[in-house]
Amino acid sequence: MKISIIIPVYNAEKYLEECIRSAIEQSYRNIEVIAVDDGSTDNSLEILEKYSRKIRIIKKKNGGTATALNTGIEAMDGQWFKWLSADDILDNSAVQVLINETKKLGKDAKSCIFYSNYELIDESSDVVGEFVEQNCNDLENFARNVILLDHYYGNATTSLIHKSIFDQCGLFDEKIGYQEDYEFWLRCCLVYGYKLHLVPQKLAKYRIHEQQLTKKKLTDALKHAKTIRSNILKILSHEQQTKYLDALKMYNKQKPLKVRIRRHVRDTAFHVLPESASSKILEIYLNKK
Repeated sequence: MKISIIIPVYNAEKYLEECIRSAIEQSYRNIEVIAVDDGSTDNSLEILEKYSRKIRIIKKKNGGTATALNTGIEAMDGQWFKWLSADDILDNSAVQVLINETKKLGKDAKSCIFYSNYELIDESSDVVGEFVEQNCNDLENFARNVILLDHYYGNATTSLIHKSIFDQCGLFDEKIGYQEDYEFWLRCCLVYGYKLHLVPQKLAKYRIHEQQLTKKKLTDALKHAKTIRSNILKILSHEQQTKYLDALKMYNKQKPLKVRIRRHVRDTAFHVLPESASSKILEIYLNKK
């Protein structure tokens, strides 16, 4: 099976080389790496061209992450799509482990969006923590979807998706601005019946850096996620919408008290903490269950 690792690139010169190396040095060898430069104005393109013998480079005008991903998907030759953000790093065995999981599931693998746990790294690539994703593998589709409506899970840079899913569900939404991964997860799962499937190993390093760490960005992200959820629910029948909303209310009521307190603290923090507390804000934001 051929895997297409697609890297959307925009002004990522500081971390790009490390990202590319992690892709081309995968232990699983039947891969292609496609880097889509989304109109970078720094030295990203020059860095990509250093690896032109080992990766495919596509240049385009700036249009956002979703447009870069879709450009890569339309150009890919692989049967499986592997997203890799330009500031993140794949574990050397990441693709092999993901492929092994698809083989375990057999024909059901094509109906899954695979994701994994991951480590957190700082601007110097030092590991500063880990993130253990929620495991919903044994739940029924409806119960899984209620949890996904409540909060995003399944870090996109750890994901693996069969190309046939795009044929049925469409590509990433280029109009929503950002959080295209959350919108795509919800659309695939709620509208088309696909499911998220956890591979319980740490297969990537997710980088925390100051560009992510603004209070405004994180506050806007929470509001934007609500809009995305609302738009997806509107696609469903009135009966389905009501069923999901009722189940979501019940799910929130049944959450352990410590989880409800943690979420309240997170939401309050966005309003009262200063910009200088950005790293603390991200810690709270990442803990979104």
